[in-house]
Amino acid sequence: MLRIHIPFGGGARRWKLDVSAPPVEATQTGSRFGALFLIVFALVWGGFPSVGLLSLLRQGQTGPEALLFLLFPLIAAGLILYGVQRLLWRRTVAFDGTTFSVTERGLRGVKRWREPLTAFQGVMRHKRRVRTKNRSYTLYMVDLQHRDDERTINLYTDTSDRGFREIWEDYARRLRLPAFEEGDAGMVRREAGDLDKTVSQLIGEGKVDVDYEALTRRARGLAVSFEGDTVVITRTGPQNSWWGSLIAVLFPLLFVGAGFFAPDLPLAGRIVFAGVGMLFEILFVIGVVQDLTTRRRLRVGPDGVRVNRVGGRGETEGKRMPLDAIESVSMARTGRGRRPAVIMAGDAASLDFGAGLPRPSLDFVLNTILAKIAESARRRR
Repeated sequence: MLRIHIPFGGGARRWKLDVSAPPVEATQTGSRFGALFLIVFALVWGGFPSVGLLSLLRQGQTGPEALLFLLFPLIAAGLILYGVQRLLWRRTVAFDGTTFSVTERGLRGVKRWREPLTAFQGVMRHKRRVRTKNRSYTLYMVDLQHRDDERTINLYTDTSDRGFREIWEDYARRLRLPAFEEGDAGMVRREAGDLDKTVSQLIGEGKVDVDYEALTRRARGLAVSFEGDTVVITRTGPQNSWWGSLIAVLFPLLFVGAGFFAPDLPLAGRIVFAGVGMLFEILFVIGVVQDLTTRRRLRVGPDGVRVNRVGGRGETEGKRMPLDAIESVSMARTGRGRRPAVIMAGDAASLDFGAGLPRPSLDFVLNTILAKIAESARRRR
């Protein structure tokens, strides 16, 4: 039996269970560095406020200020438990060709279970947005879907979308199960024989319809123009919601307030709180200003689609996908706050546009792309 050990999380966010030559066994573990960093961060997060809280309690002060200091060590305790769980977590997945066996160890003990391949509904691909202290990224995942979510098995995870669709298709063929995608109305099933077909081919076979009526409806939040045969669709507002941006800007002020308006906190603690608060405030303000001053743009032309940004400094290069490389155009919830967007996917990469826009506007974008693909297919014939 082939045995593979793959660290997961932290700096190593990649995992793949190779089912091509069973029996196979692979083990995922939590990132030791990431778990230790989280524990140390939680101790610092809760340590200084705990000193301040003890100082207030010794002086007999139990007012609102004490409750504010209590919040930090409570959050820190939760972070420490989560860090210990990541430190101890270990999952082993084995496949013998007909049955999957899973053993999971963690803070709550050991859990084991087995399921035959026939108990799984299909192979589903999806994306998940992850945000950390320093940055955010997207995980591209392929899961073996079970009716019981507790028994769904992650087959593949990576931070790059390169080959994402091809890997998903390969799993579906090897396991001889239907292929699913997350759509706005739930999972969308694709027949095995259609997995390698482009949208252009599916339109030609009458398996994908273009809703031309959607192109006549008002598309709120979008400005539409033309550059020759290319349709240019630009968002008229920012990508993020106003309340999300407001929270991002106001949250660091808690640290700044603790640093400047907590006289009973030791000087070192006040400096740390004020410094951390100001650093986060600067970073979040830069992000919000960039979101407010730039707009996402989608170009749909006879040769392909391109998604980029336009702002005061001009237009970025962005990312491009040829029309004949697009194997699906769907409406699904993206990792950015789980908001619906139009997803264009192929074997090599995927693009998304319009996250958070109203449904009629997303219908307009989706059918604009389909109409251009159909038009390009007619020209080639």
